[in-house]
Amino acid sequence: MDADSPRHIAVIGSGPAGCFTAQALRRQWKDADITIFDRLASPYGLIRYGVAADHQHTKAVTRQFDRNFGSGDFRFAGNVEVGSDIDLDVIRAEFDIVVLATGRWRDRTLTVPGAHLDGVLVSGDIVNALNTVPRPNIPMPTIGRKVVVVGAGNVALDIVRFLIKTAADYADSDVSPEALDSYLSSPATEVTVLSRSPIASAKADVAMIRELGKIPGVRITVANASPAAEDNTLGRKREAAFAELASRDVDEVRAHVHFVFGATPSRVGGTTQVETVHLSAAPSGEASVIPADTVISAIGFDVNAPGHWHYAEEYDFTPSDTLGRIGPGLYRSGWLKRGPVGAIPANRSDAHQVAKEIIADVESGDCTINPEAGGYEALPASLTKQSVSFAHWGRIDSAERANAGESRIRRKFHDHEDMLAAARSQDS
Repeated sequence: MDADSPRHIAVIGSGPAGCFTAQALRRQWKDADITIFDRLASPYGLIRYGVAADHQHTKAVTRQFDRNFGSGDFRFAGNVEVGSDIDLDVIRAEFDIVVLATGRWRDRTLTVPGAHLDGVLVSGDIVNALNTVPRPNIPMPTIGRKVVVVGAGNVALDIVRFLIKTAADYADSDVSPEALDSYLSSPATEVTVLSRSPIASAKADVAMIRELGKIPGVRITVANASPAAEDNTLGRKREAAFAELASRDVDEVRAHVHFVFGATPSRVGGTTQVETVHLSAAPSGEASVIPADTVISAIGFDVNAPGHWHYAEEYDFTPSDTLGRIGPGLYRSGWLKRGPVGAIPANRSDAHQVAKEIIADVESGDCTINPEAGGYEALPASLTKQSVSFAHWGRIDSAERANAGESRIRRKFHDHEDMLAAARSQDS
C-alpha cells in the first residue's frame, strides 16, 4: 500500500448502494480496510426490507455480498446509528473516505382535504409490515374491502399485486405471516388505481404490468385519458400491456381492479373514516366519486422530509445524477444521491459511478489521505463493543431460518432487541 492510497474506508448503510460502492472500491484498493455501518443488526437494507415479498428471486443478489463479508473484503458493523450512537465527524476523523448510502425512506403523503382520515395509508407502512422491518416494527394497517390506490408506478403495482394475491402466492417467501394473515382474513374485492398521468407517461414498467395478468381470479379494467403518440414506443408498449390485461377472460372472479389514468383526486370524503374519493378530473364516462374504505398512496418519497439525515444537516442533499461528493472525502451513493428512483440495478450503476469519482479524486489529490486516521479500531471501544459483526448476523440468519414456518424460507424477528439477543447468543 502506498502513502497516497486510502487505508480506511467507511460506508454508512449496508443496502445495495452501500455494498455495490464498497465492491467497486475494493477492486481498486485491495489492501484498504472497508467498514460498512448499519443502524440495524442485519445487512442489506432495501434488499431485505424493501423488495416485494413475492419477488424473492430479486434478493439473490445478497449472495455476492455474503461472499464479500465472509471473505473479509468488508467489515459489517451493524447496530450502529450514525447521529445517535456516533457523530459523523468522529467517523470522518478516523476514515480517509466516507460514503453515505442511507437511502431516503419517508413516503410522500397525500395533501388533498380528508387525507387525515382513518383509512388513509402510505404504501411504505404496508411494505414495512410485510417485510417485518424492526426498530420500530409497524403492524399491518387495517385494509378494507374497497381500496383506492393513488399512483401507478412500480410501488403502486407492488401494492396492487399484494392486494389481489392469495396465501399460496407467498410460498417459500420471507413475508411476515402475521401481516399477511391479518390482510387475507378480509381481503379487498374492489381496487381502483388512480393515476394523474395517462398510460403513456405512467412510470410502471411493462414487465410489472404484465405480471398482474398471471394472477388468477382477478378481473382488470382500464380507463385512459389520452392515447400515446405514434412515436412514443414505451407508452404504446404500456398501453398494449394494459389492453392485454383487460382482454382476459376470467372465471370465478374474486376481485376487480380498475385502473383510471388521467384522474385527479381532489378530496377524500368521510367524517372520521374514509368513505369516498372525489375526482376533479377523470376520463370521459368515469365516475367522479368512488366509494372506498381505504386509500393507499404510492406517490413516491419525500426527498425533503426533515430528520432523515439529522447526522449531516450541514450538507446539501438535493438529488443529483452526477456528483457524489458532498465534502472533502465525503460522498453519497444510491437514493441519497439521486433521489428515490430506480431499483437494485440502478443502485449498482450509480455506485460504480460514485466509486469512479472517488478514485479520480484520490488520484488527483482532491481527496487527501490522513496518515493519522485509525479506522474502525480507533473508534470508541463502547461503540465497537455494541456493534454487530457479520458472524453475529450469521446467528440471526440461522435463527430466522430455523424459525421459518411451513412454506417459508425464514421468519424475521419483529423486535430489534430480539435480533441482538440472537446475535450474541453464543458470546462468552
